[in-house]
Amino acid sequence: MRPGPTRLVMLRLGLVGFGRLARSYYLPALRRLPGAALVAIADPLDASRAAAAAAVPAAALCHGLDDLLAHRPEALLVATPPSTHLALWNAAATAGLPVFLEKPFVLAGELPRAADAAAARARLMVNFNRHFWPPYRRVRALVAGQSVGRPVSAEFALHVDLLPWCTVTRHRLSSDDGGVLHDLGSQALAFVPWLLGAAPRTVETTISSERWPEDHATLRLGFADGSVAVCNLAYDTRTYERLSVTGTRGRVRLEDPNMALHCDRLGARERRGRLRDLAVYGYRGLRRSHSMARYSIHAALAAFVDAVRRREPFVPGWDAAVANMRALDAANRSARTHAPVALEAVS
Repeated sequence: MRPGPTRLVMLRLGLVGFGRLARSYYLPALRRLPGAALVAIADPLDASRAAAAAAVPAAALCHGLDDLLAHRPEALLVATPPSTHLALWNAAATAGLPVFLEKPFVLAGELPRAADAAAARARLMVNFNRHFWPPYRRVRALVAGQSVGRPVSAEFALHVDLLPWCTVTRHRLSSDDGGVLHDLGSQALAFVPWLLGAAPRTVETTISSERWPEDHATLRLGFADGSVAVCNLAYDTRTYERLSVTGTRGRVRLEDPNMALHCDRLGARERRGRLRDLAVYGYRGLRRSHSMARYSIHAALAAFVDAVRRREPFVPGWDAAVANMRALDAANRSARTHAPVALEAVS
């Protein structure tokens, strides 16, 4: 007799925070992820718990992490404001739970107070979801393979239409949660060094206010080989994201992460390829699960669940989180002193 298929034992997940990110991105991703189930959801807001009850009726509803832990999750997802991350991480580390944590890991200056025992370090994965987007992984491979030559400069723009993200809470506008520098800056400070395969040596930060207090930030990253990356970040009234990397032999660019990847040789006439861009953009618009944010968050969660099951290291894990926090601390100091700041290497 042929053996039947092996039954997949469900991984019990707890989720802390049921705001827009959890509702619009985590939940659809988890529904497409076999072998994992939300057994408990914690949120201090009555309206968010009511939304969780309607969306995931099988999950227990809790006010906070202590209540959630009583339902014995095997791993924890944290989608809460940055000001809560330190306490949640320390509590989860004490409980011995693997944690998938939204960026930034903690706020500037809080890293020395984060649980850092060897066992705790092995249980952390930060959601740097752009690491999982195939076009960005392709750019990284092209840069590593010297297809554009030695990198000379990079430009990364990330503007986010803020108001749709304020429908549940307005923490992004609160200085207590670090504002645009912690929200978008932490993403850029993880993404650009990963993309270029090198850690920056210096960071220079400029912050300005246009529509909301301190809603724009520019990061200028300097690297040991003399190359420079400029990250233009903003809370805005529309969302857009662009990337280009220029090397000694050519340039690779994405006008939008949901459009086509373009490689230009230096000295050749630039071809915009608008029809190709629109075709790719239209496809991803029709298949929303294949858009950058939805695909990459699903891929990051899938990598986390798989690593928990296999008891394998998380990538990006503790070292990436610490490097990101040291860069974020330096960027914050630069903004306050109006001068470039050297970055520490992760030991």
